[in-house]
Amino acid sequence: MVRVDAAGCDQRSVMGIFSGLFRSKRSIPVENSFEKMPIFHQLLQFPFPLDWPLEPLYRELEEGRFVIEFSAAGQSRENWQDKLIIQGFNNANDDVDMNARMLLKMMKEEMRALNEESFYYEELYSDTVLTREKMAVLMGLKELPDDKSRGQFGLYMVLEGEHDIYIVQRSWKGRTDEKEGYVMTRAELDAWLADFKKIELLDKSALPEGM
Repeated sequence: MVRVDAAGCDQRSVMGIFSGLFRSKRSIPVENSFEKMPIFHQLLQFPFPLDWPLEPLYRELEEGRFVIEFSAAGQSRENWQDKLIIQGFNNANDDVDMNARMLLKMMKEEMRALNEESFYYEELYSDTVLTREKMAVLMGLKELPDDKSRGQFGLYMVLEGEHDIYIVQRSWKGRTDEKEGYVMTRAELDAWLADFKKIELLDKSALPEGM
């Protein structure tokens, strides 16, 4: 297994610390374990589907922004139905003009501009630990601009770190006519939200020596 060190170096054996303790027993098919990945100043602990490949679809490190994307087997960046995206913004939390709510507001305005009539936004969770906020929202379009029979929704968790700001995003794309106006069931969303609430930022020293 390969882990991406977002401080600038690729490292082996980092993207692979699974813990069955975090796995919830549910009546719907959402089975996640948790991964730990170093991104800039901290470790990000996040849920990862047990049946997805660990090889990312895409990764980027440029000008203080880190992005990595994962999806189910057989999907691509151009043709996907569900994916998990991790983003980090180096030292963004040191900038007094940027915080979790402001970043979400920018994302909200950008998506609403794509199709204002079909835009959907719902704040699902917020918590503050030592003045650092973490927020989860559901945001998406019930109709895509280029295909009104399909929609796209994302569950977003934005976290303020000691120096950086992070986004964990679980997205779905597909038909909306059979799932309560969404492209995923509400039960599936709720199960993912339960795991998103466990997303944490840890000190890099939390990794065992040699990992």
